[in-house]
Amino acid sequence: MAKKIGYQLLVAGALLFGVGVVNTAVVCSAIADEEKRCDRCGHLPSKPDGNCKCECHAKKRR
Repeated sequence: MAKKIGYQLLVAGALLFGVGVVNTAVVCSAIADEEKRCDRCGHLPSKPDGNCKCECHAKKRR
C-alpha cells in the first residue's frame, strides 16, 4: 500500500512539474512577443517590410 501511494505521488509530482515547465515557456514567449509597433508604419522594428523607409528600421550607427 505504501508503494502504491508513493508511485501516485511520484506521478502527480511529475505531472505538476511538466505543467510548470510548459507554463513558464508559454509566459516567456508571450513576454518576448510584446514588442511595440512603429507609430508611423505599423511594422515591428525587428521585422521591417522590404520597402519600408521609416527611421525606426534604419541601422543604428555607433
